[in-house]
Amino acid sequence: MFSRRTVLKGMAAGLFAPYFHDVYAQSSSKPPARLVLVLECNGVYPRALLSAGTRAALGGRANTTDRIFWDAYKDTALVREGDNLATATCLGPLAASSGNIDLVNRSAVLLGLSSLIAGGGHSSGTGALSCAVNGAGATFDAVIAPRLRRGAPFDVLRLGTSSARVSIVYETCALGPRKPAGIIVNPSLAFDSTFGSLLGGSTNGRDRKMLFDFALADSRKALAEFKGNSNERLKLERYLSSLESLRTREDQLAGMADRVRPYLPPAPKDNPLITGAGSPPDSLKWFEAQFQIATASLLGGLTNTVVLATGSSGFDVAYGADVADVARHSLQHGLDAGQNWDRVAEVTRRHVQLVANLARTLAATPEIGASGSMLDHTAIVFMSDNGEQHHSTSREWPKLVVGGNALGLKTDGRTVVYPKFDAARNRQVSNLFNTLGHAFGDADFNTFGQEGSTRIAPGPLSELYG
Repeated sequence: MFSRRTVLKGMAAGLFAPYFHDVYAQSSSKPPARLVLVLECNGVYPRALLSAGTRAALGGRANTTDRIFWDAYKDTALVREGDNLATATCLGPLAASSGNIDLVNRSAVLLGLSSLIAGGGHSSGTGALSCAVNGAGATFDAVIAPRLRRGAPFDVLRLGTSSARVSIVYETCALGPRKPAGIIVNPSLAFDSTFGSLLGGSTNGRDRKMLFDFALADSRKALAEFKGNSNERLKLERYLSSLESLRTREDQLAGMADRVRPYLPPAPKDNPLITGAGSPPDSLKWFEAQFQIATASLLGGLTNTVVLATGSSGFDVAYGADVADVARHSLQHGLDAGQNWDRVAEVTRRHVQLVANLARTLAATPEIGASGSMLDHTAIVFMSDNGEQHHSTSREWPKLVVGGNALGLKTDGRTVVYPKFDAARNRQVSNLFNTLGHAFGDADFNTFGQEGSTRIAPGPLSELYG
């Protein structure tokens, strides 16, 4: 039996039993594919992802202390293969070290992608993942999840942290226009919601099933006796259908318990990342706890699409004393004071470390029904919720992409720098999502987003896919 530390930290490649994951994919002829979207609040600066080699190749202001340096970007895309990404300010966690495999040559950095339609400011809301005005369209996770689901119990897991004193927020993801999708920002609730039905005879799992059974019985009785108009009857029928679907999922989850249980993180009451997070909670600790839940869910086949968003709603999370004694918003407004830039960069680096932990765990797990590892069939995208800086203009959205080489992604240790936002050959964030749509098997996924007349070019990024 593998230790919980081994599973959750992504150490010691090759130790994972392959029959524990992708449970429902065996009958499908399509190759497996997964997506993980990781968002940091209040901006990811171009400097954070810029390697030493690309800085030298760009020249000009890229070689100064500036954190944004658009005027150094070339008129055509600069592609640097075999780039030492780990020399970037915040990408050190990608490098090989004792017990950790190298992720540099399984990653790619994208600079210069714009998304002016999304706005920016403190946060673009759903604009970051929809390439649309906040609230105007579905986010990429909601659009692509049906293709990736392959019978998994959850179409998408949406987890994160927030400064809002609530357990669920609705500002980052959307099912469609004015149809926000909730992100669970309390890891205790996320654990119970995801794994409650897997815990066998626990009170949690048993009570959940009983509640669904009671609600189903009441709904069926109400529908049998209903004498209202057709529109109201349709609402009741849809409600009943939703309950039946949820109740079926409870049984499905219970049936997967033995497969998933070895991957479960500590229960909230026993998890120091939760119990020791303080008040207000340390966002880095809570975010790591959410990554544990996401990792277990991917390994166990509970979902193939995950969104992890730190600072979702409220844009102002707190960190532990080892990082900063003030919250994110104050750090950003005082970015040029004292050590604040170093502190913000340290937060980004720790987020990249969480991405690297997940990637290494997936890389250590063979893929069922296909060659390679789970990482080869999983695209992990790390980005900001609002662009290139605090009070962003959305002129640039730096991206780190890890994994997915079996899907056709050129995550081979390259940096791609596109012309800046007002150049004719600039490319947009929507092109990245088009790229992922192609990688996931849809050759017609060319026009995601709502740029309208401001769309520069449809289709995928040839520098990343093909």
